[in-house]
Amino acid sequence: MIVSRTAIVLAAGEGRRLGGRKIFVKVRGRPLIWYPLTVLHLIGVSEFFIVTRREYISDLSRVVSSIAGSNSFDIIVNEEVWRENGHSLVLGLKRLGPRHAIVSMSDHVYSPVIPLRVAAGYRGWEVYSVGCDAAPGYVDVDEATKISATPPLLHSVGKGLESWLCIDVGVHAVHDARYMANEALFAYKRGVLRLNTLVRHVASKKVVRVEIFKGIPWTEIDTPRDLEEAEKGVRRGVIDHVISWTRR
Repeated sequence: MIVSRTAIVLAAGEGRRLGGRKIFVKVRGRPLIWYPLTVLHLIGVSEFFIVTRREYISDLSRVVSSIAGSNSFDIIVNEEVWRENGHSLVLGLKRLGPRHAIVSMSDHVYSPVIPLRVAAGYRGWEVYSVGCDAAPGYVDVDEATKISATPPLLHSVGKGLESWLCIDVGVHAVHDARYMANEALFAYKRGVLRLNTLVRHVASKKVVRVEIFKGIPWTEIDTPRDLEEAEKGVRRGVIDHVISWTRR
């Protein structure tokens, strides 16, 4: 059982390395964002708060409507995308209110098992949870976001960690939106707030849980090479896995 029927999806990135409009880049004939939205809808999410750019609204609305219906989502516009993805999350948290929610990156493709476990693992003491793969098989580890943790407690997160336990799978859960939004006020640096910075700041309060996976299919699409591997390389296995769930 999942903790929430609600999800915040962060979809304001430009994706310059993929030529822009990253969330609409086709992966096996479908827009990249179709994959996380479809998986979340498949496990029972019926309310989506999607934080995106103003110029994406029309195309994104069509994609979400085709998956979950026209009354299933609320689009939140990040008018200051230079403030980074942590700021996008804060915009979503302010709309969320007291509810729990799954938090998903829009450029990650993952098995339904991942959001189910991240959200359902709630223990009562954490305000935020992060999914983490200790045996990633479908990502470039050098490019990935790394996590230092003593399970279930997350200590730090970042791409440059020298000592780490697992890789961030891009699926999180928020259990206390007000706490997260209030703490975010102390984490901005010159108006910029990266998600890693926010999670690291809140983790210093010892209230962030890590949910460990080993080898469950997931990947992220960030570069032309990633896209090529999703079409006809090793990452194709993740795409096939997700599509197989939609046909059950």
